[in-house]
Amino acid sequence: MVVKLLNRLETRLILLMMLVAAATSLLVYWLNNYQRQEAFRELPSEVRDLLRREEGRLPPLRFPAEARQLLTSGYSVVLRLEPSVRPGEPPTFLLRPLSATDPVQQTQEVRVAPLSRGRGLSFEERLQQNLLIAGLVSTLLGGLLAILLVRPSVRPIEAVSRAAQRMAAGDLTVRVPGLRGWDDTSARLAQNFNHMAETLERHEAQRKAMIADVAHELRTPLTVMQGRLEAIQDGVVPLEVAEIDRLHGQTLMLSRLVEDLRILSLADAGKLTLERRKIDVRGIVGQAVASFSAQAEGRGIRLEPRLPEKNVELLADPIRLSQVLNNLIANALNHTPDGGHVAVRLDLQGGKVLLSVEDSGPGIPREALPRLFDRFYRAEESRSRKTGGSGLGLAIVKALVELHGGRVEAHNAAQGGAVFEVRLPLVTS
Repeated sequence: MVVKLLNRLETRLILLMMLVAAATSLLVYWLNNYQRQEAFRELPSEVRDLLRREEGRLPPLRFPAEARQLLTSGYSVVLRLEPSVRPGEPPTFLLRPLSATDPVQQTQEVRVAPLSRGRGLSFEERLQQNLLIAGLVSTLLGGLLAILLVRPSVRPIEAVSRAAQRMAAGDLTVRVPGLRGWDDTSARLAQNFNHMAETLERHEAQRKAMIADVAHELRTPLTVMQGRLEAIQDGVVPLEVAEIDRLHGQTLMLSRLVEDLRILSLADAGKLTLERRKIDVRGIVGQAVASFSAQAEGRGIRLEPRLPEKNVELLADPIRLSQVLNNLIANALNHTPDGGHVAVRLDLQGGKVLLSVEDSGPGIPREALPRLFDRFYRAEESRSRKTGGSGLGLAIVKALVELHGGRVEAHNAAQGGAVFEVRLPLVTS
């Protein structure tokens, strides 16, 4: 119990404040003694010897008014010593003057009693006693103030510590309550902890959802392939070129999914590297548009590149930049109805390269905009994976653009349709 109490932060702080108060009092006490000893060393040697001598010195005396008058009257004084009745007590001194006219004549004696050793203290002794009392009082007050001041400051730290223990045990829903009445530092600590807990909870939910989505994405083509292969084995479906083509298409889907997941995992781990070199972005855009021209013509979609007349040079990875454009154009074609149009624009804006892909589709639902670049997210849940993809294309676009130091945004055009804009820093050397 004692060890557990000493391990508490508030107990240590209280003991520390009491120790500081006690150390301060002892230091003042030592300095006072040191100054007194230095002053004693400055006295003449005869005076130091007299003060050190314990035997034969007169005790402190208490002089009444009659004795002071007698000593200042100018008469000769006779001193008589009267032994003490009690053993250990100093004797009493009796004074009487000699008459100026008759030396034999004696007057009434005046008693001069010594001061009792226990009744009075010297200035130095009183000073030492007061220092000790002040040190004791300051130590007690330091402990009391520590209890009053330390406890409110330690309580938020203990609350965060308990919440951290619960989080370490796997409870990501834990939050630190009761921020009202806390000081600014403690409140910021609790707010940062709650923000961290919310972020971890959100990432954990995304991780679980991604695992479920990956399993679903892999299960669909694998189930199709398994069923077709079993049918071929049983002789229900003949082994024909068309059947082999269908199985090959499923394997291609699996390959794309695995490759997309590999790119995202490398980007998350910070191991996805870029092979930057100076390129003309107009050529990248032209190649991307040309690769989708046949698909667009087959559906009657007008795929239109809008390029500037001058070269737009940029330090970038041409393969990754082509992947960004391919994913954006493929996404635009998937959401554009037959007979529509898709425009791919290249421009310079605000010292940055602007790549935008605009389609004439139905646009992006407002509730889908915040999650549009999340993994496995589809704005239209009813779309099949064959037409809607795996839901990783836009997530890959975001990862690759940010790896280039750029930013990607999506919004709806005023005339309808979705617009995706990629801004890359214009670095030419």
